[in-house]
Amino acid sequence: MKRFRYGPLSALLAASALGGIGTSLSVSGCGVAQAKESPEVGLTQQAIDIGDLTNLAKQCGFVCPGDTDAEGNKVLGLVEGNASISGVPSVDGFFSSVLRYTDAAKGAAAGIDAELAAIRADFQLAGNAEIGAALKAKLDANLEAGYGFKAEPAQCRADFKAELAAAARCDATVDPGKARIECKGGCDIEASAKVSCDASAELRCTFNKPDFKCMGECTGTCNVAVNAEAGCQGTCEGTCDGTCSSYIKDASGAAKCNGSCSGKCTGTCRAQVSADASCSGTCSGECTYTPPDANCEGAVRAQCKAKANASVQCNTKCDGEFEPPTVKAECQAKVHADAKLSVQCTPPQVSFNYKFKANVTGEAQVRFEAALKGLVEVRLPALRAAIKRSGILNSAGADLSAAAGGALKGAITTASGSAGIRVKFGLTCALDQLDEVNKMVDGSTANLKRSIDAAAAINTALKI
Repeated sequence: MKRFRYGPLSALLAASALGGIGTSLSVSGCGVAQAKESPEVGLTQQAIDIGDLTNLAKQCGFVCPGDTDAEGNKVLGLVEGNASISGVPSVDGFFSSVLRYTDAAKGAAAGIDAELAAIRADFQLAGNAEIGAALKAKLDANLEAGYGFKAEPAQCRADFKAELAAAARCDATVDPGKARIECKGGCDIEASAKVSCDASAELRCTFNKPDFKCMGECTGTCNVAVNAEAGCQGTCEGTCDGTCSSYIKDASGAAKCNGSCSGKCTGTCRAQVSADASCSGTCSGECTYTPPDANCEGAVRAQCKAKANASVQCNTKCDGEFEPPTVKAECQAKVHADAKLSVQCTPPQVSFNYKFKANVTGEAQVRFEAALKGLVEVRLPALRAAIKRSGILNSAGADLSAAAGGALKGAITTASGSAGIRVKFGLTCALDQLDEVNKMVDGSTANLKRSIDAAAAINTALKI
């Protein structure tokens, strides 16, 4: 049986566990202890040496991680993925959140590393070269000066349904059907023919239809009819009074501009626009606006968007800052961390203006253009989303590290009253795992930071 380190907390727990327990423990008493979640073992009160806690636990068959159970199996600890340490929901729930964080951080780092490896392969960058500087050098060697990237911020949303249920499991006073979070962004609601928001929010409906006449913000491609007096910051489809980057043949066989135009464009200007851009033509992509009749029927998403300095009560998904429901002290770290771990970020659009150098032609140009397409449409959007989510994950890790002892302290205070030996012994086992919490969280955070720093070097080098 593992011997315990009796610091101030352990001493408090041991004294609580031994208070009211005699030197002998009946077989029937152990049966009750093993059968109940928080058993009472009614025995004669008398003074017992702290070391007797181990013997009492042995008689009841209780073991801590690192020990061997009655069947000869080694009991796994937190580092091996076992969160069921104490038998107390609030404490084991905290350990479960630690495991969720380490898995999420590992997955985020692996995702970033995979995109970075793909960029190295696509552009044939040396494996030991600093990726940001190496990529910029490759672009400089193949493209005319003046190329540039433009990127939207990644949009992140948290889904709270599962987290509210988890909060209720940790704190019985929380009703998941009535609990709400404070959302300072947009809270998802059901898109229907008639929807409404309270006075602190504005209704926003998002439609995704081809060539949709958008009355608000367009994310995607905006097609606007233009005349010879108008410039085009996107793709000119028609006649270009200047230099056109590429041409196609129309139905009659005549050449028609289908690229960037250095002069005036007559025909249609097709431009990529970001989420905050209005579109005076038709929108191919997502169009978000407030319908005057509050009708969101056919929308892909409907939200109550919080007005400035306000928040909305939300129990579904929030795409802005949020504050989880208030729970008892030993559940706060778990609930706050779990809420952040539920956040998912959508890769944003990235646009790129460039022109090849005169000596980059033929197959070399085709290969490089394919690499650029992957970079702009896949790699950079994925990295921007991963970096944004990783920052939120790091915040969850900091919450868990700061509260590593808080969850247990609250449970110990509660257990010092009427809980039985099984619970009190379980809390002693949990205390022994606290060092592992900090090691696991710190290690996962450091590993994720290395990946984030490598990805951020690309943004810095390319001035995105």
